[in-house]
Amino acid sequence: MNDSTSYSLVLANQTSYAKYFATYRENIWFRPSWTFLQEMMLDASDCYWIYQDNLRVGGISLTSSELGSFFMIPPFTLTVDLVHFLKNYAIQNSGGQSKVDVYNVLAEHIDVLKSAGFEVLNTRKCMIRPTEKIENDLHTDFFAIKPKLEHLPSIVQVMNESYRGGMDEGNLNTYRNDVSYYFEHNQQDELLNASSVLVDKKTNKVIGFCLISMWEDMPLVYDIAVKPGYSNQGLGRYMLYKAISHLEGFSPTIRLFVTIGNKADYLYTKLGFLSGEEASRMVYRVV
Repeated sequence: MNDSTSYSLVLANQTSYAKYFATYRENIWFRPSWTFLQEMMLDASDCYWIYQDNLRVGGISLTSSELGSFFMIPPFTLTVDLVHFLKNYAIQNSGGQSKVDVYNVLAEHIDVLKSAGFEVLNTRKCMIRPTEKIENDLHTDFFAIKPKLEHLPSIVQVMNESYRGGMDEGNLNTYRNDVSYYFEHNQQDELLNASSVLVDKKTNKVIGFCLISMWEDMPLVYDIAVKPGYSNQGLGRYMLYKAISHLEGFSPTIRLFVTIGNKADYLYTKLGFLSGEEASRMVYRVV
């Protein structure tokens, strides 16, 4: 680090911070407006100004061992010296944790963080599409039903099979928690009617699902999966078109997130979803 440069962090006033965040943090997730971004950040906590010497150069969300959603104020840019300062600050305040996580890293900042010893864990992007009525037929071997809490074990099983060995692989406990959270927080008829649970008529077993939630006042594809043995039969397309059609009149758009490298990215693009910029999660492992 350049010994002549002194960095510091100052807890930010939320009203002031929200204006700066809405202006300088790139809107990569298709949030509806500058005003929405500004109002959203009024409820944020643990936001700090970054000072270089006596100049305010940026902002960051900061907890014990996690850094996130930082932005720089022109003409200043993120430097390796600044990343080292933030990393060391997090390590000193982490209570002995073995790593420092950074979330929502913009593509333009990845190389700088790598130079300071961070590595990329995963990269995701948000995609968006207008809702509209679409003619949409399901293969006669299957039928679709409205998701209910009683489907939770079957949905978890689909997740376990479809994500196994892939970049979105988790464990059964994680899947159960995710699906439980969905049913606890998404009981609007508009969302459940736009969602799908697909059943094989021959076996009467659940072979796919698509869950639609609300996120930041707009519908979001919470999760979608089809069992590996049922791929390439248009089932993912059917469930997405169903959601797009059902949400017409309820919301002008629908969003989803996809992990970079997931083959579903091609399907989403083919169905008219527009890609936003990428954001990564990175980690520094304390030796």
